[in-house]
Amino acid sequence: MSFLETSLELFQQKYAPDIGPEQYAHHTGLDRNGNSMSGALLWAKAETQRMNNALVTGTANMVDAEIKLAQKLQQRVRDYVQWYHQGERSRSGVSILDYGPGTVRAFQHKTLPLVTSLCGETSRCILVDRSNEFLCDIRQLPSAFGLRIEFIRHDIFSGRRYFFGDEAAFVVMFGRTFGNLAASISETPPVEAVVQALKKISNSAKRCWVAISIGSDLRKDVAKSYYEAHPDFQLNVFYRMKAELPIDDNFDPEVFDYEADIKGDDKFMQVIHTAIVKRNSTFYLKDKSIKLLDGDRLHLKNSFSFSEAFFKECAHLAGLASIDVLSDNAGSDIHVFEKAT
Repeated sequence: MSFLETSLELFQQKYAPDIGPEQYAHHTGLDRNGNSMSGALLWAKAETQRMNNALVTGTANMVDAEIKLAQKLQQRVRDYVQWYHQGERSRSGVSILDYGPGTVRAFQHKTLPLVTSLCGETSRCILVDRSNEFLCDIRQLPSAFGLRIEFIRHDIFSGRRYFFGDEAAFVVMFGRTFGNLAASISETPPVEAVVQALKKISNSAKRCWVAISIGSDLRKDVAKSYYEAHPDFQLNVFYRMKAELPIDDNFDPEVFDYEADIKGDDKFMQVIHTAIVKRNSTFYLKDKSIKLLDGDRLHLKNSFSFSEAFFKECAHLAGLASIDVLSDNAGSDIHVFEKAT
């Protein structure tokens, strides 16, 4: 879907499952004081602030925690991928598929070491992301480190097959991207949504191993404070709409407040990223009349966290065998699965 189509869906249905990736785009939208509301800029500022806060408070930082777990994964990956050790296969190596590689820093510290460990004469590295900005930034690295890298802008939950025949693949999804599953608001665990997403991810190859980063901290108060510390990033899409879309002057991006609405139990936590309308608003987007009422709640995206037992159960239902769980014991986990053959 285009950004216009996604925006129309959000205003008409009060929910747009594809708005999440659009939040990271660079754009020329400005607030009323002339400050940039570019998603890429606001994300970089938020990440820097989170890392600085972690240094001051001594608390775990999600970004650095995941980098450490990715380093541990790189040290163990040849133990998981036994196919690599077969003499007749070792020269070919194992290909890497990264769903949502993220920033240059994320690619360099998480994905690149895995590629280096598993690459061979015919193996590939495929990067799939909805963000053109992230893909272009990585593409501009010096010769992309001399690796055979393919850059594909696509929906990471599409279920598309990327590898055929006997080509083996190690599929990774860092950045807790899996937690952005499109699902309705519910008080019950999203078993079907998780199982179907895992099936789609593992469909990328006939034979593959899958490593998925998820949040495992189910404390609602911690999640709420974490996300509500950066409301501008969550709401920047409305400034992008004002700058890029055929929308009339009655549209005011500052009519929205942000709230992290939380649901869950001991198996899961769903953060419903919500834009709350502060006053009645009527405007035209393209040729559609949009009417928002004071108090309307727009469901922007989700951030799910899962207990280890629940995620393993869903993986089993999806035909995946759990072979390892790497955890920092502070809310960051990487689950490694093997696709049953």
